[in-house]
Amino acid sequence: MKQILKKAVTLLTVYYAYIVEYRAELILWVLTGSLPIIMMGVWTQAAQAGQFGLSPAEFARYFLTVFLVRQLTVVWVIWEFEKEVVEGKLSPRLLQPLDPVWHHVTSHLAERVARIPFAILLVLLFLHFIPKLFGYQVLHK
Repeated sequence: MKQILKKAVTLLTVYYAYIVEYRAELILWVLTGSLPIIMMGVWTQAAQAGQFGLSPAEFARYFLTVFLVRQLTVVWVIWEFEKEVVEGKLSPRLLQPLDPVWHHVTSHLAERVARIPFAILLVLLFLHFIPKLFGYQVLHK
């Protein structure tokens, strides 16, 4: 059990270092998933002007939740796996004593750990600029 835990920690460390090596790319990936935040602005403005079933605050909560769900549920493993198969990079991994699936699992988990701080930063930035939509005021007045 100790060896398995050591392998898991090593894989997570390696893939986390690989992911954060290109932080600018990681920020761009988070920003590409920010379409719900843009749409939230459109729909909250529409809700203020028109008669909809939801208030602007409810639209804001909905789209912010969609943004967070999109950030947490993106999975690129199948594309990476297909690329390894097509380029022949999977064959050497099949010769290793570790199942290749664990490389993909730890890579995905490391990417989640690296991506979440940027997503949280975007949410906090949003909450700072539009606190009234969520029914609270910023501490500094």
